[in-house]
Amino acid sequence: MFREDFPFLNSCLYFNTAYVGLMSKSLFNYRNKIELNYLNSGDQYKIDANQKIKKIQKSISDFIGSDDAKTFFVSNFSIGIRIVLDRIREESNVLIIEQDYHSIISAVDERKFSVFTINLDEKVEESIIESIKKNKVEVVVLSLVQYASGFFIDFKFLDELKNKFPNILIIGDASQFLGTDFFNFLNSPFDAIICSGYKWLLAGFGNGFLTFSENFLSKTNTNSQVISDKVYVGHFDILSAYSLEFSLKKFRKVNFKSLVQENQRLVLYLKEKLFEMGLSPFLNKEGLESSIISISSNEKISKILLKNNVHFSLRNGYIRFSIHFYNNQNDIENLINILEESL
Repeated sequence: MFREDFPFLNSCLYFNTAYVGLMSKSLFNYRNKIELNYLNSGDQYKIDANQKIKKIQKSISDFIGSDDAKTFFVSNFSIGIRIVLDRIREESNVLIIEQDYHSIISAVDERKFSVFTINLDEKVEESIIESIKKNKVEVVVLSLVQYASGFFIDFKFLDELKNKFPNILIIGDASQFLGTDFFNFLNSPFDAIICSGYKWLLAGFGNGFLTFSENFLSKTNTNSQVISDKVYVGHFDILSAYSLEFSLKKFRKVNFKSLVQENQRLVLYLKEKLFEMGLSPFLNKEGLESSIISISSNEKISKILLKNNVHFSLRNGYIRFSIHFYNNQNDIENLINILEESL
């Protein structure tokens, strides 16, 4: 079973995948084999990896439904977002969400963009449209799932946004989404996405990827070769790249649909219980459930969670719980019982 591959679950209640995904025994064993190959093959190890990078790109594109010629391995989101933004014209009007991931904020602020911000609240969609009209926004940069609150951006809304403003580019941080649900980039409203692999993709550290639409390349007057030359300057982390490929293959081998359905059931169940306890989570629209549930930060609750060896995060005034495929009903029931102690 999926859960049995993660021994750390035997020692705690783990609800912190949004911070770091757990290491599986199978990935650990695979990485040992890769390192042993390096030990015994010397320079051939690097030669083989350089020859394999296109195959790794294909594995990524197969998983996210992108064009493999426009999909690239990178070491993490923070580097990837900067590669993407480097293609955007200076002084472009760029829109971001004020509470978004700090690496988005810093990457945008480092450049000579005209930056506009909106607040994340129940009127976020209206605020996006209003800002685009008022400020002649050319680029929207946002996380598919907001890292602190778990707010899930409505893809249907973004589709409508692209129809209404066909010239804007939408750039997405997928680090808190990919690995939790199905996604097809070519059928999405995004012009570029970037993702780190150490969270929900359970691929360990030092890996991630980015992909572009043809629309992005056209509007930024660039091409895949230019991006490739930028991404693959110098060497890349071979072990991390292989780890990402291994993890994506593992996701494709399991019954992914069943895992997604069960995880969404657990998320909805926990939300219902939180409402019953008066610990209302940050709300999405009905039917838009991310794998992150956040409640208002409370020192008493935090202390009880820590006392009971529950792994969670404190983010922007929220207590953040992350529910992934290795969590089960018992985990949720135990968490509910612990939370009830604090009331």
